[in-house]
Amino acid sequence: MKMIMAIIGSEDADDLVYELNQNSFFVTKLSTMGGFLKKKSTTLMLGVDDSRVEEAITIIKKMSGTREQLVYTPPTMAGNCCPTVNMTVPMNMKVGGSTIFVMNVEDFQKF
Repeated sequence: MKMIMAIIGSEDADDLVYELNQNSFFVTKLSTMGGFLKKKSTTLMLGVDDSRVEEAITIIKKMSGTREQLVYTPPTMAGNCCPTVNMTVPMNMKVGGSTIFVMNVEDFQKF
């Protein structure tokens, strides 16, 4: 038996939980926050038989993959020439994705 902990973007959580449930995986969903970007995330915990670990990971990858999104940088001063003009710069940034931990489980009991 393995414990899978998947840290994903909150925007992917509902669809991913639905897909995992449709494939007979039971999921515990926790609201979490990343330490570096201080962005809200979701951590999913799954107890999985050894034979189904790859199946679960495949679903997680499919439903929480990275994608590019247009984001705007915070306003900055436009040099010394125009001190009253604040500019934001649009840029494509990769968002989404997941971090997955797979751990051995010594004992599992469900009541």
